[in-house]
Amino acid sequence: MDLRIRSALTLYAFSVMGLFLLVAPWTPLWARAVMALVPASYGPWVLSGWARGLVSGVGALDLLIAAEVARELWQAMSDGGRREAR
Repeated sequence: MDLRIRSALTLYAFSVMGLFLLVAPWTPLWARAVMALVPASYGPWVLSGWARGLVSGVGALDLLIAAEVARELWQAMSDGGRREAR
């Protein structure tokens, strides 16, 4: 697979995951998912503010990775293909 296509797919995946993980813990969807998927004994822990913040922090890191991949992809495309994306 062409390195630019792989970089674009990586950019997409990290952007979508990052945005979801950044926002989802603070929506009612999170509480419903916790009740449905997590054992009752872990429910209060997963619904706590610091656990939600931890998940949002992982989302923010994903967005930072996506920004770096986007920068590298932009540079590779600006060079007219002379330098390939990693």
